Amino acid sequence: MINVTYERKWLKRNEIWFCEDMESAVTKSEADLVLVHRIDRLSIDDRCSSAIINKQHSLITDLKAEPEELFQRLNKNYRYEINRANKEGVQCVSYLSKDLRSNPEVLALFEREYSDFVRSKGIANAYNKPAMDQYIANSNVLLTRASKDGKVYAQHIYLHDETIARLLYSVSNFRTEGLDPSLVGRANKYLHWYDIQYLCKEGIEILDWGGISSIENPNGVDRFKKGFGGEECTYYNVTIGRSIRGRLAISIIKLKRS
Repeated sequence: MINVTYERKWLKRNEIWFCEDMESAVTKSEADLVLVHRIDRLSIDDRCSSAIINKQHSLITDLKAEPEELFQRLNKNYRYEINRANKEGVQCVSYLSKDLRSNPEVLALFEREYSDFVRSKGIANAYNKPAMDQYIANSNVLLTRASKDGKVYAQHIYLHDETIARLLYSVSNFRTEGLDPSLVGRANKYLHWYDIQYLCKEGIEILDWGGISSIENPNGVDRFKKGFGGEECTYYNVTIGRSIRGRLAISIIKLKRS
């Protein structure tokens, strides 16, 4: 389980991942808002006025399988591009939380490139620095990077406990001047394959691909993730107001959504 608490927008927030006993975790929390991610079965009344419940679809890869079997599950074209990126000299490296604490410039580079990436796509920057700082302090972060000739092509950030890892952020430098977009795409796929192998070696049993928009009508990102052979699943994310301020925040969010 991952359990961190931080301050953001005048509210004390408690984020919990991979929790088997949601009721106990929420009861023990002293935060204004408790955000419980990836609940398989709801144990809270969905009519509760102090909670927001969101259904999420995702893809899951069982990492207990042998690497050869996992590789064969990949899209045929992905396997070709991964092998080609390897021959082209793309190099991958991993940074654990302890590495990010001792080398803050590694995370700083990711933050800059992720900000540029989402801005170029015209989407809101969802990077949560206060939460990320606590995840790193709690040793729950893995950052991986693919590069060639000193140029960074792709980066991924995962949250993890002892058995589950979830893709949280991903950035590919398709629009960076001087980089071949085709090679960026191959490097990104190669990095995902590197991640799978690395997580397997570290004893992680489940890889969550970080959500997809739809099972019935997948978009381009969904189809990209599906190419890695994960199985479809559905779970819930729950945000609960614990204090007066927290319950007020829930009411305001619900009002805006309506």
